[in-house]
Amino acid sequence: MIPMIRSFSMFIRQIIKDSMLIAVIIAPLLAALFFRFGIPAVESLLCEFFLETSILADYYLLFDLVLSMITPYMFCFASSMVMLTEFDENMTGYLAVTPVGKRGYVLSRLLFPGFLSFLASLLLLKFFSLTQWTWDMMITVCFLSGMLSIAISLLLFSLSHNRVEGMAMAKLSGLLMLGLPVPFFLLSKVQYLFTPLPSFWIAKIMTEQNLLFLMPAILTSLIWIRLLYGKFDRKIR
Repeated sequence: MIPMIRSFSMFIRQIIKDSMLIAVIIAPLLAALFFRFGIPAVESLLCEFFLETSILADYYLLFDLVLSMITPYMFCFASSMVMLTEFDENMTGYLAVTPVGKRGYVLSRLLFPGFLSFLASLLLLKFFSLTQWTWDMMITVCFLSGMLSIAISLLLFSLSHNRVEGMAMAKLSGLLMLGLPVPFFLLSKVQYLFTPLPSFWIAKIMTEQNLLFLMPAILTSLIWIRLLYGKFDRKIR
């Protein structure tokens, strides 16, 4: 455990030294502030201008879901950038054969950041959500968002050769979050074309308020993680 903690401490120090990654970690808080105070203000202005009683209010839940997913996405993006830096500097293979080991490296670079992002998502949703959340739904959504972010982190690291490619790949990886707005705008069965996306099932859980969608949400995330982990494992050898 001590080698893993030391490895994670090294991971934190690398983030602190990188101003871009510090901005990435702070970004979810800025987004939370904008969603909590900016969106209602914009809603008020739009309703006054168009003489409507509601324009954006029907989509407050969608904004909350985006917030729950932005936090782990940013945390795991930072983790991917650190891993790609270590890969460029040939440190990945070295760390894998030290007392940290491959298992410790995976834990300190993927699971520890994922767990921290889970806690951060809970806090942001608790204090900045636009809609009312029960604790069970909040924990469920943040847990699923964390799983999805680990898959995204594996995708960024596995398919990129350096940080520049990683940042470009991050834009494409955002497609995995494309499932969030689907249940809000596609009410027909066409929406089920997005079933391979875990984000689709996360949105279904909240729009339907039905935990029966929890199983496909977990399964799709695990499938993505399993498919990407093989390439990740070969890369860090």
